Amino acid sequence: MPRAPRKCPHPGCTALIRGHKYCDEHTETWEGSEWKRPPGWDRIRREVLERDGYRCHECGGPNADTVHHRVMQSRGGADDPSNLVAIHDRNPPHCHRTVTNRQRVR
Repeated sequence: MPRAPRKCPHPGCTALIRGHKYCDEHTETWEGSEWKRPPGWDRIRREVLERDGYRCHECGGPNADTVHHRVMQSRGGADDPSNLVAIHDRNPPHCHRTVTNRQRVR
């Protein structure tokens, strides 16, 4: 069952959020990245996780908790489900961090 919306914890912000730490305006981007959640991102993310059975694309383990762009946006990749795969990020073994760092070096 979905969680009830709550206020963004950023001081003075009144935006209601669901399932994120902060609202879009107060969500920091990764250093060197301009990526922001596109419209409908929560739906796209959920669909990709369900499509992949919450299995990590990198290690094959269960409980993948985020999605990863196969082709980085900076290299022409899109936010289309065909370019997205389920991957561990918040849950160990944190495959998303490893893959992203490896892609940045190339």
